[in-house]
Amino acid sequence: MRSPFGFMRLGLITLFRLLALLWLLLPGASWAQDHILEKAFWTDASGGASFEQARAASYTPYTGVLSKGFSRDAQWIKLTIAGVPPGGSDSLVVRIRPVFLDEITLYDPVDLARGQAARTTGDTTPLASAEFESLNYAFVIPAQSTPRDIWLRLSTTSTQLMHVEVLTPREMLRQEHSLWLVYSALLALILSFLVWVLLAWLRDRDPVNGMFVLRQTVILIFTASFLGYHRILLADVLDPISQDMLYSWLVLLSTASSFAFEYRFLREYHLPRWGHVLLSGLLVASATLAMLMLLGYKLTALGGNMALNGVGLISLMLVSFSLQPRPTDAANAYSYYLPKPAVVGYYVTIVLVLAFSILPSLGVLQGNMLSVYGVLLYGLISGLFMTSLLVVRSRQLERIRVEVANSLFLSREQLAFEKQRRQDQTQLLSMLMHELKTPLAVIDMAVSTRTSDGRTADFVTRAVHNIKGILDRCIQTDRMVDREFKLQTQTFVMSDQLQQWLQDRQEGAERVRAHIAPDLRLSSDLQCIQIIANNLLDNAFKHGDAQAPVDVRLIAQVGDDARPGLLLSVSSRPGPSGWPDAEQLFAKYYRSSSAQRQSGTGLGLYLSHKLAAQLGGTLRYSPDAEHIRFELWLPT
Repeated sequence: MRSPFGFMRLGLITLFRLLALLWLLLPGASWAQDHILEKAFWTDASGGASFEQARAASYTPYTGVLSKGFSRDAQWIKLTIAGVPPGGSDSLVVRIRPVFLDEITLYDPVDLARGQAARTTGDTTPLASAEFESLNYAFVIPAQSTPRDIWLRLSTTSTQLMHVEVLTPREMLRQEHSLWLVYSALLALILSFLVWVLLAWLRDRDPVNGMFVLRQTVILIFTASFLGYHRILLADVLDPISQDMLYSWLVLLSTASSFAFEYRFLREYHLPRWGHVLLSGLLVASATLAMLMLLGYKLTALGGNMALNGVGLISLMLVSFSLQPRPTDAANAYSYYLPKPAVVGYYVTIVLVLAFSILPSLGVLQGNMLSVYGVLLYGLISGLFMTSLLVVRSRQLERIRVEVANSLFLSREQLAFEKQRRQDQTQLLSMLMHELKTPLAVIDMAVSTRTSDGRTADFVTRAVHNIKGILDRCIQTDRMVDREFKLQTQTFVMSDQLQQWLQDRQEGAERVRAHIAPDLRLSSDLQCIQIIANNLLDNAFKHGDAQAPVDVRLIAQVGDDARPGLLLSVSSRPGPSGWPDAEQLFAKYYRSSSAQRQSGTGLGLYLSHKLAAQLGGTLRYSPDAEHIRFELWLPT
């Protein structure tokens, strides 16, 4: 599994590649010929200057992107356009970005000389009035063979950040195609971050991942609107003024959701008190800006939101330096903390990169293309880094959960084992006390009376034999079932062995009705099979009807899994003990209540059932309407 630093290295490489692609394909690349020779601006503090007044004003030259921050002033931009050589295009396209600018008015002396009025575009004008089909704003002007000047007037409640180009229609079309390709790729990448973490959240329901999904959803919608897609998608649904207001709310919502996610992410760590106060203050500030927007102070709200982005990012970076993992306890058993350097590196990168977007938007620094597309950089960098870090975190959390679940399972298994062991010990002691009480009483009586007649000796011998049988059965169970037991496989004639075992029985041999198929061979553990057979016979003689025969059958029979095998069945009519409980019949120490008067350990059928399984066979209880029947099947 990659470490968080491995993901960061991969993220940085991917990020630099994306920035290179952005720089090469976004307008302003070296292969796009801009026909602007000179740009200059004049600030109309009154906001009411006429074109004649603006034309006569003194302008300040600038390069790159106009960056005047948030202001109620109107900005006039004077563009000196190069002449078009003979045979060149007869028109030019003035392209203006970004799309959140409210109102841009073109004053072209050529139009005015023809008696045409000034033309206006911006996010307060309908898409249908666009002079050139584009995601951005554009004016189509006539080309001339000599250089000439045109003027643009900018008035907006958003930041006065504006980039202007003058291109031929062919160049404009080529760049628009490139823009569509790049924009689609960027949105797809941001969407992939969202889907990646969404899948992780659906698996583990991690609240941090859930907050990231909400934040990334807002960022995706905001980025699409920033690129101008909302003007196309909502053209038939909302008027331009409503679209402009919707975009302004998306600006505030993207900031608020970002701070909410970052706070939730950092809360996983132990934060100092001042860190909680600082991060909570960011959320309160976002709510305050939303109230200002509701009250109609749109310019103040948007300007404050841009400043809040800068202050907030610096605050997040400072808080990240103080992060400490929470103490390990039951409440944090499922916690995993990304390494502090990885988190600090993320916030430092965000601050350094977005400084080149936020400061020009505030009018502090001269802007460039990165300033215009700063929102894309934040969406990319934040999405890439946080997706990488959150995926690492999600995988580590899953590993911790598996380890905890396994530990809990083992603890429960150990607890169940200990409980079963105590129950077995209690049942063993109860059985021994019950079964040994009578033979020990017989021996005690014989010793106390000091008689030595034959009848007393028989009682003592039988009592000792019962005690020995009980202890032997316990030892057999412990050695052959409860501990490791190695089978001793040999080949023998099962028919002959069963006949011999029946002949060797001292009690009840006359009650046996045997039906044994001849010459049935078996490769198995002879001792284990003898123990099972004797247990089944003992059970039939002890608990069956003393006046009824015991049927013993041995035949060849194919098993349920189509393996060849032998079937040994022992059946008898129920005696005073009655019918056994089929559910508990093979349980350890089980004896029916009516069988308590007879000597026994309750281990015979348990031992036989376990041994049959070790031999690869089965021991089943298969009664009919009149008989208690046990069937032992063994593979040959």
